[in-house]
Amino acid sequence: MTKKTLINFLLIASYIAITFFIGCIPEDSLQWSLDGSKGIYSKNGALFLVDGNSGSLTQVASKETTTLWPAISPDGSLFAYGQIIKVEDFNSSFKLLPPVEVKEIKAHAETLGQKILADGIKDGNLPSLEGYSNEQHIAWVDRYLIEKADKQLTQKIGPEIIKKIKEKELPYYQLVLAAAADPNNKKILATSSRQLWRSRFSPDAKLIAWVVDNIAGKTFDAGFDLYVAAMSEKTPVFVAPAIAIGYDFRPDSRAIAYMKPEVENFDKDKSVLGSLVEQTIIDPNGKLFAAPANLDGNTPPAVRTCTGTVKEFAGILYCSWMYISYAGDSRIFFSSSKMTLPSSKLDSEKQTIFCLDTVTGAVSEILPQITIDFTQGNSNLFALSHDGQKILLHGKKNTLGIYALGGDLNLSKLLIEDNESFGDDAPPKLVAQWKGPDWVSCLVSEKSHYLTEDPNTPHQRKEIVILDTNGKLIQVLSKDWPDELLDY
Repeated sequence: MTKKTLINFLLIASYIAITFFIGCIPEDSLQWSLDGSKGIYSKNGALFLVDGNSGSLTQVASKETTTLWPAISPDGSLFAYGQIIKVEDFNSSFKLLPPVEVKEIKAHAETLGQKILADGIKDGNLPSLEGYSNEQHIAWVDRYLIEKADKQLTQKIGPEIIKKIKEKELPYYQLVLAAAADPNNKKILATSSRQLWRSRFSPDAKLIAWVVDNIAGKTFDAGFDLYVAAMSEKTPVFVAPAIAIGYDFRPDSRAIAYMKPEVENFDKDKSVLGSLVEQTIIDPNGKLFAAPANLDGNTPPAVRTCTGTVKEFAGILYCSWMYISYAGDSRIFFSSSKMTLPSSKLDSEKQTIFCLDTVTGAVSEILPQITIDFTQGNSNLFALSHDGQKILLHGKKNTLGIYALGGDLNLSKLLIEDNESFGDDAPPKLVAQWKGPDWVSCLVSEKSHYLTEDPNTPHQRKEIVILDTNGKLIQVLSKDWPDELLDY
């Protein structure tokens, strides 16, 4: 095995290890305001506001009507989420899409139509779009093609395929901003033909960011397109394509950090090098750095492109499932894989967490080997405490620990140990989060000592509990919730 082949082998092995769990991502989530007084709980696409003191719920969206990982503002006054809307009238819905997506759909439908006229229909299906495998985009292209087909193209396609495509459910997505005090007081910030999700508020709550599935591939295959919008402005700003799912606002809210591949159109089955970067998004006047998107002259600039400067901080092995968290203005924690050189066939990759000093440019691995072994590939789900001194880490089968930075393992704590684990080796059913500065919310099993004194007499169901950093039970948050919200 040559040196180049060996390095590539280790990179690919590392990439496969990172992406092994993709497809069984934690779909439900519980996010908290900065002080932990308000939460937003997503379960099976239903959405609930959570009172952080009593645990009482206010439902704001029904089952299977929202996308993954909504957000709540730092002060708990606002929340944002992706809304799924079924197309009833195609033409009316198509007019709601941003011009950049309209242009893409029209262009790809025209290419598809020409291919059908030249080669006909094979296997009873429309031909594929070369270079594009995002199912949501393909569905819109297929439907637009059918709706706008002339007589010649209609005859080529045939009535059976036309009927099948028209009967297929077609959704579009909207980013909704609402007030916690009045959830029916809603504002639509963005619309897309592709899934938009993982919304996040800036620390000053003046901006909101979100990602849209990249047009080139399925979820997690090709990364995500990052957008940001100001509450005071009407049009979104496109920041970067194909980034990893983890991104974070700088504490001053003037920049955003993310991880990107070196090339946008990459082969998901091969290793991809990338970069951790920070992009300035706010200009000296407090406005978003933005210029109109490069569309044709007849199209209004409904999407703008961020023009802020980009600083490249570190090289990484890119994976769409990586995570970032700021700790003050000068430190960035991020998950990645580590490979040492020289390397041999006996070496194995390490998926771990690093800390970048943005002043000196130094990057340090922060987890000891015993902690890396505990995470079992779940380091991408880390959560940094508000003071930047502790990290929540998930292990296999929903185990959970707190690692105190600084190397003193005596200050670290296992909150859920192996004897109270549950589920399989996939990522946790619900990712634990910090609730305020010193408390943690997490899902525990029926046999957990937080719920029963005798493991042989288990509690009637799993529950979401609030713990302090020493593992003391503060509250069974979900004790009055209906069973269907805890069927993990």
